[in-house]
Amino acid sequence: MRCCRPAPRRKARKASARRSRNCAENSWENLPGTQRELESIARVFRHRQIDLISGADATEQNLQRLDRGGELAKYRHLLFSVHGYLSPSVPALSALVLGQVDNPPSVDGYVTAAEWPGYTLRSDLVVMSACETGIGKVVAGDGVMGLPYALYVAGNVNTVMTLWPVSDESTARFMEAFFARIERKLPVERALAETKRAFAEGEYGERLRKPVYWAPFVLYGT
Repeated sequence: MRCCRPAPRRKARKASARRSRNCAENSWENLPGTQRELESIARVFRHRQIDLISGADATEQNLQRLDRGGELAKYRHLLFSVHGYLSPSVPALSALVLGQVDNPPSVDGYVTAAEWPGYTLRSDLVVMSACETGIGKVVAGDGVMGLPYALYVAGNVNTVMTLWPVSDESTARFMEAFFARIERKLPVERALAETKRAFAEGEYGERLRKPVYWAPFVLYGT
C-alpha cells in the first residue's frame, strides 16, 4: 500500500480547513489532518508492507519516477490524502494536487484526469481523500468522465472518492475506520457501507453522525 501527502505551500489557518479551500486561487494550505490520517492508517497496516510518502517527497515528479520504474503498478492499494482540484467545465483538468514547492519547470504538481491514463496501475483500490474528486461530466455510454474514469483507464479497479468538500479532521477519522475494514479483507463496497453506517449510528461521536461528514464518500468500480 502506498500513501501520499504533499508538501504544504502555506501554513494552515486551522485544523478543520476544508480540503478544497482556495481551489479557485490555486493557493493550497497545509492540511494538518492528513499527517494524522496517514499515520493512523500505517498503524492499521502495521503487520503488512506499507510505504508512506509525505512532505517534500510527495511530488508529481516522484510519482512519474515510480511509474517509469514499474513500482507504481506493484501496489494493491493507493491512498492520496491531498487537495483536489475540480474543473466542472473541463473534466480533463480535474486533478489531485501534489507538492507545489520547488518543482522543475516541466512539472506543475497537478496530476490531472487527462494525465492519469498515461500511468500504469494494477491496483484494486485507489482512495482519493480529497474534495469533489468524484464529480465530472456525464458522457453517454461512458458514465462520469473525470478522475475516477481516468484511474480506471490507467488500470485501477475501484475508486473511493468524494462528491463535495470534506472536513480535514473528520476525513482522517473516516479513512482510519474504512481502512481498518479493508485490512480485515472486507470487500471494498462492504467496507465503505459499514463505515458510513457506523458514522451515521454515532459510533464515532454524535457530531460526526451528520451526513455532511460521511455521505460524500462514494465508490466507483465493480
